[in-house]
Amino acid sequence: MVFVLLALQGCAGTPPPASGPPIPLKEANLEIVFEQNEGLEVTPEDAKELRDFYRLGVQQKMKAEKLFREKSYPEALKLYRSSNESFSTILRYMDQDSAEYMLFENTHILFFPNVLMADNELKMGLILRAREQEGSARRCWKRSLASVQKSLQAERTEWGLSLQEKIISLLSPKNK
Repeated sequence: MVFVLLALQGCAGTPPPASGPPIPLKEANLEIVFEQNEGLEVTPEDAKELRDFYRLGVQQKMKAEKLFREKSYPEALKLYRSSNESFSTILRYMDQDSAEYMLFENTHILFFPNVLMADNELKMGLILRAREQEGSARRCWKRSLASVQKSLQAERTEWGLSLQEKIISLLSPKNK
């Protein structure tokens, strides 16, 4: 029942394609998303509402990012995949990114499941490339590109544009 109500809220008004200047990086970026989702840790068993799945996905991504920087690739890969499962759950009901998603009354957060998923796919592709699995890496980057383009349709951000540029560069023929 909760999912149906939240799904209807998400369908209430699909925003027109984003236009105009992009939202600057200082207003919409990964660090801000991480800050907004710190605190009470959500476990997969506890996730019941869409906001729980979003927070779970972000928290898993935070852990994956740390492992990625430490080059603990197998563990990072598992967490990126788990994070994307959480974001996929959200995207079944609400597929639009938003720079001002109302979490609670008078509380807005950055809501970017598409961009976060795209970034996860980008990193998974880099891990797979390091493991000399170029075909799998390219498939990740193609999914990543589709996700970031979906985000840019709803919210044109410098963050999304930068990510799109990186992905296109990785997919270019000279990077094979």
